[in-house]
Amino acid sequence: MPKFFEGVTEDGKPLCNWKMVYKEAAKLRKFAIKVMSEVEYITDRQRRWYKGVAIPHMVRNDENGETAEWWDTELKSKCKGMVYLKKEGIIMEVKLGDETTRITIGRLTTKGVGKKNMTGYIDEILSQSIHRGWGIAPPDKELRSL
Repeated sequence: MPKFFEGVTEDGKPLCNWKMVYKEAAKLRKFAIKVMSEVEYITDRQRRWYKGVAIPHMVRNDENGETAEWWDTELKSKCKGMVYLKKEGIIMEVKLGDETTRITIGRLTTKGVGKKNMTGYIDEILSQSIHRGWGIAPPDKELRSL
């Protein structure tokens, strides 16, 4: 399980618990450190809440037995402006009469949406949760600030 260390900068110097970083890194043969801006970090945490809390909760409480992929697509299609269609996607063949046409359907994704739009997306999920009685626990307030 990856460890996450937060830090800030003061006078151009990064401040964090470097002893713990070294201690955790020493346990591994190989490791990587990813440095993210505050917005990137918060958006990443929002996506982890969405994939790790919201979607599994809906799958567990779904009376129709829908999958995580179904809920992911359903939520993204309901929240206008909260998702992007990636160019690479699923190629399908559609037969119309005697002709067969190949079409590409883009994949829905929240990657690259940004903190503000992801906050709106989370608020929509929580609103639906209250309306439908799902009881999804909201993320930290930090993840919902604009």
